[in-house]
Amino acid sequence: MYFCDKGIVLKHKNIREVDRVVTIFTKEHGKLDVVFKGVRKPQAKLRCFSELMCHCDFRFYWSKYGGMPLCIGAGIIESYMGIRDNIEKLSNFIFISDIITILTPLNQKSEDKYNLIISALDYLSKTLHVSKWFKIIFVMNFLEYFGVGFKNTQLGYDQYFWEILHNGFSDIDKLDYFDNYYHKIFELAFNCLNQNAPKFIDPFFYEFSF
Repeated sequence: MYFCDKGIVLKHKNIREVDRVVTIFTKEHGKLDVVFKGVRKPQAKLRCFSELMCHCDFRFYWSKYGGMPLCIGAGIIESYMGIRDNIEKLSNFIFISDIITILTPLNQKSEDKYNLIISALDYLSKTLHVSKWFKIIFVMNFLEYFGVGFKNTQLGYDQYFWEILHNGFSDIDKLDYFDNYYHKIFELAFNCLNQNAPKFIDPFFYEFSF
């Protein structure tokens, strides 16, 4: 079966001598582990499309006998150069990648998660200074699409604050007016992640290391 899909490269792992397995979160098929054959050769045409953070329009072949799909072509949509040369922004990408790859099953479509990843990377690429609220916004919105979110509960917080928090990154700067909520929301978000991936999520590491 041949098919095309837009996707963002989250992780990759070298296998054999010149091949690579790449984890891509796609718009129509969710998270896929994809084989890129021969991409570690010096002149490999698909090498750049297997690199982290590449947002591409991919072409795949998936055998009817199973196994992983094979990437047979791609066109670049965005490479996020504004993130690649900034260690703080890179660390935030790793944070996103870890959450998505660990807490999202293979082959489960979620256009909401796809759009959340893209909007997060767009924000990181364009902003000069990453807001301390970035991780919280990503986690709180991810939890909604994961099925354990708090959007419709409010939990006693200011309604305007709650709407901004669950409205993506467009109004992130407005959250600075609600600094008194920061630590409680941070603890809430990461405690919820802890219940699903206790060996991965360390809130103090993510708050103070980056």
